[in-house]
Amino acid sequence: MKLLANRWLGCTALSALLAAGAMAPARADEQTVKLIKLLIQKGILSPGQANDLLKETAAPARGHAHAAPAAPLETEEAAPATTPGQIRVTYVPQFIRKQIADQVRAQVMDEAQQEGWAAPNALPEWTQRITMMGNLRFRYRADIFDENNSDQFINFNAINNGSAFDANNYGVGANTQTNPPFLNTTEDRNRFQVRATLGAQAVMDDWVTATIMVGTGQDDGPVSPNQTLGNVNSSLGASGDFAKPSIWLDKGYFTLTPLPQLTVLAGRTPNPFLPSDLMFYRLLSFDGVAAQYSQNFGNFHVFGTAGGFPLFNTAFDFSTDSEIKYASRDSYLAALQAGADWQFMPHLKATLAVGIFDYLGVQGAVSSPCVVELGGAFNCDTDNTRTAFEQFGNTLYPIRNIVPYQPTTSPTANPPDPQYYGLASRFDVLNIHPIFDITTYDPIDVRLEGEFIKNLAFDRDEIETHAPPREVPGPVNNLGANGDFLGGDTGYMAKVTLGQLVVSKLWDWTAFFSYRYLQTDATLDAIADADFHEGGTNAQGYILGGDLGVAKNTWVELRLMNAQAVSGPHYGTEQVFLDLNSKF
Repeated sequence: MKLLANRWLGCTALSALLAAGAMAPARADEQTVKLIKLLIQKGILSPGQANDLLKETAAPARGHAHAAPAAPLETEEAAPATTPGQIRVTYVPQFIRKQIADQVRAQVMDEAQQEGWAAPNALPEWTQRITMMGNLRFRYRADIFDENNSDQFINFNAINNGSAFDANNYGVGANTQTNPPFLNTTEDRNRFQVRATLGAQAVMDDWVTATIMVGTGQDDGPVSPNQTLGNVNSSLGASGDFAKPSIWLDKGYFTLTPLPQLTVLAGRTPNPFLPSDLMFYRLLSFDGVAAQYSQNFGNFHVFGTAGGFPLFNTAFDFSTDSEIKYASRDSYLAALQAGADWQFMPHLKATLAVGIFDYLGVQGAVSSPCVVELGGAFNCDTDNTRTAFEQFGNTLYPIRNIVPYQPTTSPTANPPDPQYYGLASRFDVLNIHPIFDITTYDPIDVRLEGEFIKNLAFDRDEIETHAPPREVPGPVNNLGANGDFLGGDTGYMAKVTLGQLVVSKLWDWTAFFSYRYLQTDATLDAIADADFHEGGTNAQGYILGGDLGVAKNTWVELRLMNAQAVSGPHYGTEQVFLDLNSKF
């Protein structure tokens, strides 16, 4: 800062001296030369800069009315040689002196504002290392259900995040029947929703940045950042009538670049992999660590990502309601994806990525014998393997090995069976993702995209026989009319996109059409698309839509979706999404 202050004072002194010289005799005096030399010695001005500023003084203004008699002028060729650090000042007319003073003053002020070292009301240095960012989306959403839909889809997510469901007391008689929570698959809904995020990215060093973003959300689930306007949700304290929505941590992570080809993300990060329409919700954040490698070889570019992400960590005091504590049963995602881009012609590029996504410890585990404790809450030792979050589609089975409680005086034929439900399958997903870009028809780009996934750990025989000893073997959902298991392990998608692939200004546009087919256990439904077929897996159908730029970084998007369940009871939906988006 001392050097910057000297620079400011020196340049200001030079400006003032030259300005004063406009009212002095029109010949450069000895003090002017001394000051210029001093500025050169201090490193404030280079000899070249000083000569450039005084270039116009190399010749006299002939015929000037107030010019004092002067000795014959020396031409440039006749001028004596100068040594480094010296400048030659000759006759300086008054109007030239004023012009030089104005130029110096303007140059100093311009540099001060650009470099932030002496501008009036300049912001502190640390603010120059922080970038603000955010986005806002306002949505109209219509969910229209097929009139032939079954109304018997159990909401297992509600059960697993609440009280266990007594399976022995379901459908046994009009006087004793207790229903589980059911999904809405029959009544249409119209909703207005808002999504908003705001964050900052700070450059800590040349290779370290830190990013924090907060955002809206109906709850703390992993996939939906939408806040339904006028929503009633007593668990969050919202009661309609303009109740304020909650704000959650959307992202918080470090970006480390120890090498130009290597980037490490650590914390709650954006999706580090090639975006997948089948496996991951497009706004999903990942908890954990990922390393990304990227290298160019002419028109050939290779990339790879490896990462480890905790999906579930057992509560520290599990089981909460007992003095007996149980072992931790945590789950993780270990993933590796590699691929390449090949710009084999100026307007043609092919991309291929192949990945393995291994979900460790997500399958539900049958508990040890667990005695029902009437009149109070209790835990079985594998309750922490039930699904922590469930959308729709994955195959489930009961995990509690309940030892029935029987009164000694009057035994009951249907003793309590309070159950939680876990994933019936393991998940080790192969993902193959090709993309082909055509930019021949500029400004209209064409993108052809496909995706294929297969759960390599899917075992039909295991799923059909998996159950606690006192339960009916097999899963509790994705069944046919005769009780046969109809689930599957495969998914695929085809998509065509036309227009500007990034809509950023007025009248930019994009149109797209895609068809997807996703069986029940092709991937983990908890983090799959949250919009198509109301979210999750076990869905097939199409999406038709487009984007239109209405201002800088502001656009509208319309999506029309039609989907049916792949297997199990009939479940069809039509959905309309109309969004107004902006970002900064």
